[in-house]
Amino acid sequence: MGVDAGPYVTFVTYGRNDGYAPSYVQRVSRATACLAGQLERAGIDAEIIIADWNPPPDRPRLLEVIAVPEALRHVAIRGLVVDPSHHERFIGAQERGFHAGEAANVGIRRARGRFVTPKASDTFFSPPTIAMLARRDLDENTMYRIDRHDVAIDDESIWDLDDAALLTRLAQLPSKSHAWIEQSAHWNLRNLHTNACGDFTLMDVRHWQRLRGHPRDDTALTLDIDSLVMHAAAAIGVREHRWQDDCRVYKPSHGNLNNARIIPMWAGWQRVLDKFLSEKVSQRAAYRARLLFDYPRRKIRGVESVIGPSIERNFVQPARGWARGSGFQPSQPENWGLADVALEERVLCRAAWEPAGKA
Repeated sequence: MGVDAGPYVTFVTYGRNDGYAPSYVQRVSRATACLAGQLERAGIDAEIIIADWNPPPDRPRLLEVIAVPEALRHVAIRGLVVDPSHHERFIGAQERGFHAGEAANVGIRRARGRFVTPKASDTFFSPPTIAMLARRDLDENTMYRIDRHDVAIDDESIWDLDDAALLTRLAQLPSKSHAWIEQSAHWNLRNLHTNACGDFTLMDVRHWQRLRGHPRDDTALTLDIDSLVMHAAAAIGVREHRWQDDCRVYKPSHGNLNNARIIPMWAGWQRVLDKFLSEKVSQRAAYRARLLFDYPRRKIRGVESVIGPSIERNFVQPARGWARGSGFQPSQPENWGLADVALEERVLCRAAWEPAGKA
C-alpha cells in the first residue's frame, strides 16, 4: 500500500498477558480505548496495532481479554500474534518473555499509516497531543517528540472514569517528567530528546522502513534501542521537533519500568580507574576508558544470565559516529519485523476507511 493511502497515523503497541504490572489488562484496555476515542472524536483516520508477543501458554492471549471498541468510523484496531518460537531465539528469553524492539518492529513493518510511532501499551496522551495530530500538517522529514510523565496511581477506580475525566485526573496527579536532557559534552553527540523516547517518536513510515525499525539486539535486554533509532534517523537527515510542554504521554508508574531495572555492573578496578581519570585527567579520558574496556556493563533485574554492554559501547559509540558523518547501515536483515512470516492477525475494530473485506 502506498504511503498516501489508508490512515494518517499508526500507533504501534505491544504486550503479553503475563501479569507484568498491577491490573495490566485493565490498563491496556483503558489506554487503547481512550486513544481510539480521542482519535475518533478528532476525526483522524488512524490505526492502532497491538503485537501480542510470545503469549504465555497458561493464560488467555492479551488480544482475547482486552476490551476495545468494535466499530469506529476513523480508527481501526488490529492485533498480531507472535508465536513463542520467535522469542526463543533471543539470549535470555527464558528469563524475560518479551522483546520490546522486535515486538514493535512487527507492527511497524505492517503499519499502514503515513506516520508511525511506537507506544507502550498502558500509556495515555494529553488532549493537546491529539490536537497536534488533528492539524494534519506533519512534515515528512521531521521526527516529533513529547515528554513522558510517570504518574503514580493509588486509586484503581480511575480506570472507571470517562475519557475526559480520566485525562483531567492524570494531568492533576503528581508526576515525574522525563524532559530533554543535555547530552554529556565529551560524548560529542547530537542533542536529541532521547529521554523515554520509546513512548513517542513519530515520523514518516518511509523513514522507519529505511531504518528497518529498531536495531537488532540478539538478547532479551533491548538496551538503548529507542535512543539509537532517533540518532540513526538524524543520521539519514530527519530533523527533530519537540512539541510544546502540554503535549504529554502519561505512564502509570509501577515497579517494572525498564530503566528502574537496569543495574550497572562495576568491577573494583573499574571504579578506581574511572575515579582517577575523572578527577585527575578529564571526563573525556574517563569516557574513552569506558569505551575501550566496555564498562560498566549492565544487567536487567530478573535476567541474571545476560550481561549487556556499557552505554558507551552500545549507544554512544554508534551515535557519535553518525554525528561525525559516518553513514548509517541498518543492523536488521531485509526481512525485519518478521516480514516473511504469516502472523495470525485479528481485527478488533474496523474503520470506515478500510476496504470492505480487508483488515
